[in-house]
Amino acid sequence: MFLGQFRQMTGPGEKEEPETKQKPPETQKSSSSDEFVKTPEAKRFVDRWYTKTKDGKPIYTRRGIIALLKALFQNPGFDKNKDVLEGADEILSLLGGMDGLQGFLAGWKAKSEGIIKGLKAVFGGS
Repeated sequence: MFLGQFRQMTGPGEKEEPETKQKPPETQKSSSSDEFVKTPEAKRFVDRWYTKTKDGKPIYTRRGIIALLKALFQNPGFDKNKDVLEGADEILSLLGGMDGLQGFLAGWKAKSEGIIKGLKAVFGGS
């Protein structure tokens, strides 16, 4: 009944949007994880993370990056391919120590150890 009233309101000159209209690529999610890892965005992501090196060796293997993408794709909390890639990017940067937190904490540890040594010297502790 409501649909009939809605059609009358739109009038004969206006066309309704087809329900099967394709979403733009950035707002859609692939149908399977295998299809997802074959998308150009996922391939660029894998290549970008595989080329990051530590001591001349890649930090992560291609197989590991692809396995992470497939595992995250299965999470229903990610509505778009872009969300999966952003989540994987955050995880890989944390695992690789590239988020800057490790260096920040190392600096604080050195400062606190220096303060403790100074206090021991002043108060004659062992």
